[in-house]
Amino acid sequence: MQMNEQEKIAFNNMLNKLKQQEKTIAQLVEIIAVTNRRITDLSQKLPDTNHKQYLAK
Repeated sequence: MQMNEQEKIAFNNMLNKLKQQEKTIAQLVEIIAVTNRRITDLSQKLPDTNHKQYLAK
């Protein structure tokens, strides 16, 4: 089955949107990873009593 020009354009547009969404998701995953590392670092620096109070909230 051969695609006509309009179908090719629509397909390429969808492909471009998919690639952009993949990039956005990768960026969000990286942001989450950095945030989790910061939380872990901060939680290890907190004194034990304060640490428990913050985690309970």
